Amino acid sequence: MNYRYVAYQLGLLLLVLAAAMGLTTGVELVGFGWSEGEGLAAVALGAGTLLSGLVGSAFWWCGRASGVPTVLRRDALLLVAVGWLLGAGLSAAPFYVWAQLGGPDGRPAPLATPAVDPDTTGEPVALAFWVPPAHPFKNFTACYFEAMSGLTTTGATVLGGYPNGIASLPKGLLLWRALTHWLGGLGIVVLFVAVLPMIGGGGGKRLFHAEAPGPQSQGVRPRIGETARVLWVIYLAITVAAVVSYRAVGMAWFESVCHAFSVVSTGGLSTRDASMGAYGSLGVDLVSMVFMLLAGVNFGLMFLLVRGRWRDALYDQELRVYLLLKLVVILVVAGNLYGGQIVTTAGVVLDAGVGEALRFAGFQTIALHTGTGFVTSDYDQWPFLSRALLVGLMFVGGCAGSTAGGIKVIRFWIVLKVMAASLERSFRPQVVRPLRVGPAVVDEESKLSALTYCLFVLALVAAGALLIGVFESRGGETVDFLTAATASLSTLGNIGPGFNGVGATQNYGWFSSPSLALLSLLMLLGRLEIYAFAVLFLPRFWRGN
Repeated sequence: MNYRYVAYQLGLLLLVLAAAMGLTTGVELVGFGWSEGEGLAAVALGAGTLLSGLVGSAFWWCGRASGVPTVLRRDALLLVAVGWLLGAGLSAAPFYVWAQLGGPDGRPAPLATPAVDPDTTGEPVALAFWVPPAHPFKNFTACYFEAMSGLTTTGATVLGGYPNGIASLPKGLLLWRALTHWLGGLGIVVLFVAVLPMIGGGGGKRLFHAEAPGPQSQGVRPRIGETARVLWVIYLAITVAAVVSYRAVGMAWFESVCHAFSVVSTGGLSTRDASMGAYGSLGVDLVSMVFMLLAGVNFGLMFLLVRGRWRDALYDQELRVYLLLKLVVILVVAGNLYGGQIVTTAGVVLDAGVGEALRFAGFQTIALHTGTGFVTSDYDQWPFLSRALLVGLMFVGGCAGSTAGGIKVIRFWIVLKVMAASLERSFRPQVVRPLRVGPAVVDEESKLSALTYCLFVLALVAAGALLIGVFESRGGETVDFLTAATASLSTLGNIGPGFNGVGATQNYGWFSSPSLALLSLLMLLGRLEIYAFAVLFLPRFWRGN
């Protein structure tokens, strides 16, 4: 293990993060000034920038004379895992510093509520003052959770409810929160490979494949550095298009930028407590659906489209399954909602005609399938069939090579084909037929990998739910099963919202510190596709060459 070289590259990686935080600090100072509590945000962001710069410089200094030309496989895995762990901690620093400096104290004063004696006619008999809960960012574990949620593009948040809603944050911190999404979309490590070519050759390739999402990262250029740069150019182009589109349908520039960062990364953190439902705009919903759908597609296919190879891209088997699955679920959910009532996250009650049923079913299906996690309606109130289908899509996720979460469509499709082949062999044992996904034959290693990964996901979701139940057992009460299970699934799948206690109108701020730490770990495992982090716990990983 080349520890010094890992430290050197880790230092450079953290310096990239410091530069991004420094840019946010500059925008805070120039764009938002010192009014309305923005001054403390500027100080907090500046402190985070300084801390990230110092930590990055220390690692760089310790490893600068390593003399190792490339990153080996184990080095790449260690760098990626430690990079995400440290990166989340440093990204959390501005939130924590802001809260410790008294940032939350600048919010509106507590409301006075009349206390009513139920045995009287209902007239107020005394005036009781409601004491607001402490801001979640007073707790560093909650800050770490928020930062990890941003970098892993999960979109889960500890913020919500008066007076600790998303609006309690100044614009500078909201921008940093959204930027962590954007950096984590294709992965800050991929950005690192793209802008720092000194990794070079095989080392860069190992880094890219250790971090890039999906069971297979379709290269679009022979050299991995060029591949990473092309992916980021496409990513940046989609981001700019999203900003312009949101502005065109009525969003302010600041919110357009923040939501564009969230939607192209399939993150889901919003500037509003009610998420996209706060706007009540068909235009906003349609723009969001288009870009969520796009962000869930393999970025390698987008490169093929740019090069004019439409046939190769549109006939991709995974893409066709991805679109067909989404279409079928939207139609079934819309039919299930039709004739009832839909409650938006802003509290508006709507009759579910054909148009409204398709609109809300389409938005929520795409949002949860791609792991974006935006919400427009309280889907906890939807019929059982609709909720069950949404949970199923949360497991499946988007395409490999995209910013989406979940197990990925290609793995889901391979597992289904393996199951079908096993059933056929039960009554036709003499038939030997290769398993194909499109024109490609799936080898035995790929079959085993897909099945193993799905089993890992199921086991981790179950273990996460069990541990949450243990951690949240207080005073004879415990969390309900659906809340624990979907909190575990949503964080592991990098989705964000779940059901019941972590549903569309809820948040994660009520969890204890041990639960938040566990959920942060699940987010990291999901973002790194389990293996890249789990191997660190094998003793053999640290021994030998």
